[in-house]
Amino acid sequence: MCGTPATGPAAAPCPVCGLPAVGQAALVVARIGATLAELTRDRDALLATLRMSAPGFAAPPAPAPPVTAPPPPVHPPAAPAYASPLAPPQPVPPRRRLSPQQVLLGLGALLLVAGAVAFVALAWTRLGLAFQATVMVLVTAAACGTSAFAARRGLRATEEALAGAGAALLAVDLAAAYGKGLLEVDRLPLRLWTAIACGVVVLVAVGLGRLTRTTVTWPLVALLAAQPVPFLLMTSGVLAGPAGVAAAVGLALLDGAAALRLRPVLVPVAGVLTAFWTATAAVGGVGAAAFRPPLESWLSTAVVTAAAAGAFVALRVPRVAARLPSPWVVATLGGTVSGLALGGSLDTAGQPGRVVAGALGVALLTAAVALVRQPALAAALGSAGVAVGLVGGVRLAETRSALPLSLVLFAVAVPAALAVVLRPAFRQPAAFVAVLAPAGAVLVAEEGGLLATTVAGLLLAVLAAAGFGLAAMRAGRADELPFAGAATVAAVLAGGTSGSVQAWGQVGLQLAIAGAAAAGYAVLTKRTWVLAVAIGDLVLASWIALAGAQVETPEAYTLPAAVGLLLIGLPQLLARGRSWAAEGPAIAVGLVPSAFLAVTEPDTLRLVLVVAAAVALTVVGTLTHRQAPFVLGAASLAFVVLGRLGPYAPLLPRWITLTVAGMLLLVVGATYERRRQQAREAVAWVVQMR
Repeated sequence: MCGTPATGPAAAPCPVCGLPAVGQAALVVARIGATLAELTRDRDALLATLRMSAPGFAAPPAPAPPVTAPPPPVHPPAAPAYASPLAPPQPVPPRRRLSPQQVLLGLGALLLVAGAVAFVALAWTRLGLAFQATVMVLVTAAACGTSAFAARRGLRATEEALAGAGAALLAVDLAAAYGKGLLEVDRLPLRLWTAIACGVVVLVAVGLGRLTRTTVTWPLVALLAAQPVPFLLMTSGVLAGPAGVAAAVGLALLDGAAALRLRPVLVPVAGVLTAFWTATAAVGGVGAAAFRPPLESWLSTAVVTAAAAGAFVALRVPRVAARLPSPWVVATLGGTVSGLALGGSLDTAGQPGRVVAGALGVALLTAAVALVRQPALAAALGSAGVAVGLVGGVRLAETRSALPLSLVLFAVAVPAALAVVLRPAFRQPAAFVAVLAPAGAVLVAEEGGLLATTVAGLLLAVLAAAGFGLAAMRAGRADELPFAGAATVAAVLAGGTSGSVQAWGQVGLQLAIAGAAAAGYAVLTKRTWVLAVAIGDLVLASWIALAGAQVETPEAYTLPAAVGLLLIGLPQLLARGRSWAAEGPAIAVGLVPSAFLAVTEPDTLRLVLVVAAAVALTVVGTLTHRQAPFVLGAASLAFVVLGRLGPYAPLLPRWITLTVAGMLLLVVGATYERRRQQAREAVAWVVQMR
């Protein structure tokens, strides 16, 4: 505005007139001037060209270039700080809705098919058979041909609607031909004609699909029409056997191959059909192996196993593997189905087959555990081993075959132990099984009369001790707690087994074995709660043994409990903790019941021992400055003394009683202040004890 050159930054005001953002304004003015100058040059050049093109034009002398002053310096504004652009929002896919055209086409095709059905059902007898057949064929051909014409014109909705109508009309034609006896086809069995009709539909749909490759209806019709053909060609008796299983496997293979060649919109349909026939083949194969005669059973097992092996091999083809689940899932499912079928086939051989099934299951599990570097093959063998072993074990249990079943259960510990070492992923369940499988074998042997009940209980107790030992060896690892948990279960089973025949001495011994092992494990791993449980188990074992021996002395039950509580509080005692948390519970359980019995049930030996123990505890508590021994010892001693001397008080002369009471009151009154202070000091001294 004032003519002063803009030399500062873009946002700075003019130093003379104070105009704000003079640099930015100068830049805008300069850009506008440059644009106007460029437009002026273009105008002059265009006018000069037009003049030169006019007839009789003489070129004027070239004018001297004008002298122009240089433009004032302009400082462009500083570039703003970079800000990352915001990601554009994801476009919302439009909702697919039926258009009026699709509604009209669908209704038209439906009415066309309905008219054809009515024509066949009502007008067949009025007109000649050949005439009506010709009309139906022509209408069907017209619908199919018009669909192809619409496909060439790019009318997608029209071609699909007419193709659907043509497929439906073709089905009506074939059904009417059989129903009205055209060419005497009604003499054929219905299942056979239905299979032939489905085959005709497949051939026509495939041919039309190759002619009009844009039509989706024809491949879909061919795919659906081919599904029931193999089953229609079989009788009901054959269908339930290996032939039906093979047909289901073949259809699953056919649909899977079709999924690789069909257009993407039909791939989900082929995938669903493949999964359906695969499940049908698996269920049918297992059922046929279990309930059909031996030959058909083994053939069904062979078909199922071959299908599982084929699926496993097909995973090596990249296009096939992309459409199947993970190799581990395929191997596991295939192994499980094959194992169940194999177990059913072995069961047809009777008792030897069941034994072989159990042994084979253990062998396959062992091999699966050893195949560390081949996870898919290991999954197949492991799942097959579990399945066939389960079938064999269940059948052995149903037939009450104790000896082979117990041997099979005991052998299961071998692959479980190997899994603990070689398979970190399965270490926890394998540790649990490694202890409980032999326990199950012992229980089965005891149930079958192979072992005496007390012997079985003792073996379970030893097994529990071994489990606690393994837990101590694996301290700090993932399988420590499973070993300890399985050992606890084995200890409970040991006590319950011997207790079922009221062998209380054996129960006490077995619980003592398990409790000692658990205590050792707790000490090594420094698990206080496990130590408390182990000590409780030992106390319970002593109680059961004493009760079995018909011991009725109360101290026989209270003293073991006191010792157990003292062991539990031993860490607190060694750390000079609070006496009521360390030795207090043990002293209370061991002394208080005996002191009460020393008063209520007089006994010289008990009285002497209780008084001696109370005096000793009072002295020890005083010397060690421990509150619990002092209070419990003094209270028990006072209770015993008063309880024992109380019955003799009424026997004294009354004047002695009155005199002693009066003298006591006089002494207390005369020394009240001093005794009060001493009582406070005594209470404070006791309270300060630990």
